Amino acid sequence: MKLALILGNQLHRDHPALNDESVDMVLMIEAQNICNKLNYHKHKIIFVLSAMRHYANYAESKSKKLLYLNLEDTPDFFEALSKVIKDNNIDSIVYMRPAKLGTEISLKNFANKNNLNQQIYPNQLFMTPRQELDGWFDGNPKSNMESFYRWQRRRTEYLMDNDKPVGEKWNYDHENRKPLPKGHEVIDKVIAIKPDSITIQVMSLVDKYFDNNPGSSGNFWLPVTHDQSDEWLDDFVRNRLEFFGKYEDAMDKDEVFLYHSVLSPLLNVGLISTNDCVKKAIDAYNLDKAPLGSVEGFVRQIIGWREYMYGMYTKMPDFRNMNYFGFNKQLEPWWYETNSKEHWTLPMPVQMVLKRTHDFGYNHHIERLMVLGNWFLLNRYNPESVYKWFSAMYVDAYEWVMVPNVIGMSQYADGGKVATKPYVSGGNYLNKMGRWGDETSGLDEFTKLYWEFLSSNYDKLKTNPRMSLVLKLSKDKQ
Repeated sequence: MKLALILGNQLHRDHPALNDESVDMVLMIEAQNICNKLNYHKHKIIFVLSAMRHYANYAESKSKKLLYLNLEDTPDFFEALSKVIKDNNIDSIVYMRPAKLGTEISLKNFANKNNLNQQIYPNQLFMTPRQELDGWFDGNPKSNMESFYRWQRRRTEYLMDNDKPVGEKWNYDHENRKPLPKGHEVIDKVIAIKPDSITIQVMSLVDKYFDNNPGSSGNFWLPVTHDQSDEWLDDFVRNRLEFFGKYEDAMDKDEVFLYHSVLSPLLNVGLISTNDCVKKAIDAYNLDKAPLGSVEGFVRQIIGWREYMYGMYTKMPDFRNMNYFGFNKQLEPWWYETNSKEHWTLPMPVQMVLKRTHDFGYNHHIERLMVLGNWFLLNRYNPESVYKWFSAMYVDAYEWVMVPNVIGMSQYADGGKVATKPYVSGGNYLNKMGRWGDETSGLDEFTKLYWEFLSSNYDKLKTNPRMSLVLKLSKDKQ
């Protein structure tokens, strides 16, 4: 018999296993050891388990024989898989290539150990075939995201006019860094998703098994089906894409989502596809319903940044040993605790952003990078400790995206393989890009730590051409 294994972050509408006539049985596994690997935010666990259970109904509607193992009865993933193999006389296994390198190795080793024939479908989380991605990175070892993005534009022909970019500019990043103007009212909404009976059951399950995890199950907010995810994508294109580009780096004390798409959780488990996201945004531009600057910025995040980060991840297998600055301070346990009294000791922007993390398991990218990541780096926290926290706390967090973004970009622990300079700033940047009302206390603490960081790490940064001016200023301040 041939078994197809579908993982919880491979919930694609057109998963090849559902159309593969050679497959005798489809298997999906909820496992306690997977959910306990880190101190995950409750919304992350609810999201994945509820999406998996809804997907199981979808798979069965495709007339596939489905075996679904629930969390309550499944302590260990590979022990459960081994039992299914033996009980059903399975001699062949097929699965989609996992995004996580360790999972790919573990599945191959399992198949070899159990003398199983194995077939691997291409990974559908990304639009770039893995062979082409590897070929580009191997052939361009010193290139950056911009050159990769231009290659992607030409390869996909998105927003291209023959061999030239539509609008005669490759990107509008310099025009897309505006703070929210005074009096600007934001549509800070995503469609409210009312939990159905399946999600309510999962919420109760999470409260039982993961009661001490961060967050609260009561305000779960994410889509868990393909149709709900399509609706979210359409809502973004209709209501927020217009201003996405201009204000994608802006922050506001009262606004959680601003004009961001909030599609990354759905993309990262396969509930929507990269191609659908890009095509609907480009359609909006062609119909004069969204400006080119916003559409290009969104397309760049999908076909450029997202795919580039995955490619960088495949080149960083030793990320746990990366610690360019040699920082050893561990994140305190209270960073995981909702409503901890220690939160009140933090600068106000950090307090506000951290509260949103605990409330939603989500912040948009500038809050993650320039508030939390900046604070962690300035305070010299150990990069792997920071990586684990980000990986646990966010609903869209997976190893392939957290490694290059946290270890590389946010904490500069790789010494410059991902980012061309450390993403650190003082209070001026936060004051410029954020609307914090009267609650600006603590911005001076960012500034103080910023200059101390530059001074104490002068020797590590002095050869970086992008840091020469601020490093000179840091020396002058001594």
